Amino acid sequence: MTLATLITHADLGELLASAFQKETPKVSSSESDLGQALQHFATPADIHAKVAQCAAAGLHDYAFGFWYPSMMGRPIERKVILDPPREGHAFRHSLTGWGLIHLHLYFTQPRKLQCRIAVNSQTRALSRQARYPELGAVSDWDWRVVESYAFRLSRKLAAMGPTMPVTSQAAEPEAATPPSPWQRAKHP
Repeated sequence: MTLATLITHADLGELLASAFQKETPKVSSSESDLGQALQHFATPADIHAKVAQCAAAGLHDYAFGFWYPSMMGRPIERKVILDPPREGHAFRHSLTGWGLIHLHLYFTQPRKLQCRIAVNSQTRALSRQARYPELGAVSDWDWRVVESYAFRLSRKLAAMGPTMPVTSQAAEPEAATPPSPWQRAKHP
């Protein structure tokens, strides 16, 4: 089960502004559209515009990858071959890297987002290093910096709203709450 924090679009703007404090990250889509290159975003406003576009298009989810230069290491853009092709496209691109911070957004409720921060720990990365040599050495990353940014963003996000399982359908939280047993029953 995936847990995410329920936030408003204004909260997202605040979270993005804090992500660009101290140091400007390189931000890309975590996965490209089918047959397309990764999109890159220079400012919080660029990211927020993409989020609004995704919400208007009715997407279920979208993710961004954040890499700060002080993290060292390197993010890698990979071309993923789709076999069999999907919707007439034979490839897409993805962004990966041992210490890359991913911001996952789920558009499951009107006017709200479910949001989570995902990042490898150094221990997890070390346990997978032999399986993914193309990602380079785990030791190339400054894990103190990776953990500092991930913790700061996670803490900021956690203060913005309740955490709940990611849902697959749009529903207002009030509609999902059962009525109080103390309320008078409505008769038709």
